[in-house]
Amino acid sequence: MSFHPIRTFLYSWFFAFSVILMGLTAYRTRYTKRLDHPDILTTRQHFYTPIVVELLVVGILGTIWSIWMFCALLFRVGRGPLGTYLAEQIGLWVLFVMSLVGAGVVTHEFSNLKWCRAHHKECRILESIKAFSWIFWGWTIFLIFASVLNMIRNNHGLTGPMHGRRDTVGSYPETRTTGNARPVTTAVRTNSRTNSQGNA
Repeated sequence: MSFHPIRTFLYSWFFAFSVILMGLTAYRTRYTKRLDHPDILTTRQHFYTPIVVELLVVGILGTIWSIWMFCALLFRVGRGPLGTYLAEQIGLWVLFVMSLVGAGVVTHEFSNLKWCRAHHKECRILESIKAFSWIFWGWTIFLIFASVLNMIRNNHGLTGPMHGRRDTVGSYPETRTTGNARPVTTAVRTNSRTNSQGNA
């Protein structure tokens, strides 16, 4: 079973979730910073919620990371410090921790919104932020497992190419193998041919 299309599919949805989370948190931050009347939940004006800003950063990083990974999988990027499984695992674990902290704290701070979500858009926005922060976190788990399974399937280590397919860069037809047979040499021995023509 090939995990390359599965990882591409997962990163496509990860991009969508990141953009949605980024948009929701950006809207909430912009709303509270420009608020001229007391907020319905905090009774404050011209403020921002630190945990919402943290989730905004998570959404931005998730968007950038998903674009990079999608390009890496599509164009088989497997070289350099950002082209290995190790780089992918580090990036995903950072997003995993940040989104877990953000989702947990925002859920705790805005745990009871049932009384206002039916009549106030601000409460519905916060409910959506809670939902997509948990979806974002859960999706990082799928991506981590898909990366590890692909690495195991291809017998690669953490320094192997993260594009999800066997790396054939550097192999030439002159030394290719056919099944379990010995390497087949296809190079033309120009020196021998020249000598045989001269003797003729």
